[in-house]
Amino acid sequence: MKGPQRFTIHSISAWLKRRRRNNQPTILLLGSHAGAFYRYFPFYTYCQQYTTHNLQIHPPPWSFQECYKVLLHNQLGERELHSVLHDILKDVANVQEPYDGDEDFADLVRKGYFQEIISTNIDDLVEQALQNVGLFETQDFEVFIAGKQSPLQQRKLPYRITKVFGDWLSRSYTIYDRQAYIANDQALNRYLRTLLHGEVLAVGIDPLWDGALLPLLLESATTVWFVSEDETSIDHPLIASTLHQKLEKAATIVGENYRHEDFWHTLYHLLHRKQDETTEYQIPAISNKSFQQQKKEVIQVFYIYCDKDLSMMKKIWDSLQVLRSDKLIEEWHRGMLQPGDKMQIMQERYLNRAQLIFVGFSSDFINSEYYKQAEQALNLISEEKVRPIPLKLGPIGNWQRIPYREFKSLPHGSKALREMSTKELQKALKEMAEAIHDLVISLLERQT
Repeated sequence: MKGPQRFTIHSISAWLKRRRRNNQPTILLLGSHAGAFYRYFPFYTYCQQYTTHNLQIHPPPWSFQECYKVLLHNQLGERELHSVLHDILKDVANVQEPYDGDEDFADLVRKGYFQEIISTNIDDLVEQALQNVGLFETQDFEVFIAGKQSPLQQRKLPYRITKVFGDWLSRSYTIYDRQAYIANDQALNRYLRTLLHGEVLAVGIDPLWDGALLPLLLESATTVWFVSEDETSIDHPLIASTLHQKLEKAATIVGENYRHEDFWHTLYHLLHRKQDETTEYQIPAISNKSFQQQKKEVIQVFYIYCDKDLSMMKKIWDSLQVLRSDKLIEEWHRGMLQPGDKMQIMQERYLNRAQLIFVGFSSDFINSEYYKQAEQALNLISEEKVRPIPLKLGPIGNWQRIPYREFKSLPHGSKALREMSTKELQKALKEMAEAIHDLVISLLERQT
């Protein structure tokens, strides 16, 4: 049987741009992996008491499903369940800063990419995220809580959040037997079918927690884009059935690089890239090529650093995972040497191929043998195709004496990465990844 098409996040970005340009906001379905239970450690601490499996060593999607089995097994009464959920979620309502990715997601809502948001979560992270970008309940968006209110087909405000399984703060929610809950509420069933009729972006769907909604998605949605960090999820019978029956009307991007946080951050960045707005894009119903197929070239990347800076270099490499996964870059550094490789020969081979050369600067680097290699690399930079990027890893006494001073360095500003607080470092790495992503795309576009 023919399966769903595999697309990249670049394809989704193009699709969303086209739909917004045509005044056709996409329906957004947020699954349980976007919620507080999945992303909040106290929930796993509670569940760990009732399972023999070590939840910390398993992949998060597996552990999350084990937690659902714990809840089903315990079958707590209404009062006891609410007490447990209160202990788990009590700090979520008072969080001062948005969770990773939530602000990016909320800003895309504010800019009109989504107007209908359907959530399977009972927390209020979505409401908080919208408020953090200047959208307010009863003024900019309305919230429909299933089980507490009667559904209205027409939206009264620019945006609407539909909480399919209720809201824990209102004490009206469903954890157990969600399938029967939706099937038995005919008004809710009709409302959801109407709401899901269109083109749907489904992010973070869990087949156990959210399975009750999948039959409606199959029957109602005209096109489904399925995004999940759990590669095994598309093989689950409920999700596989939905995707396969949609055939060419379904597309997936899955893998550990598409966690809720990473997906929204990368999508936000792509949607804010400057590009030709007159370009037309095709939806999955038409056989079009993925970004990798359109651009077979990749950018060759070479890294120069000293051993004492390896830990910081690893943080930078981690931040570039999306570029790596989408096969937009091919990298080499001496940590990739294989047994039997001669370092000098391999370094010269990959250095001569390089289009981007990242040089990690610190006082340790200046005093190391690898600084000479960086100086030698300057001979290649006279060629227009090679772009050097100095990386300020640690403080340097006199940057003005460094030959690389004339090139724009990362991070921006005067501080080196090692001089930053944890929060500053996270922000800097995020901004660096964005800048490098833009540079890679720019270089690829020049090649085509």
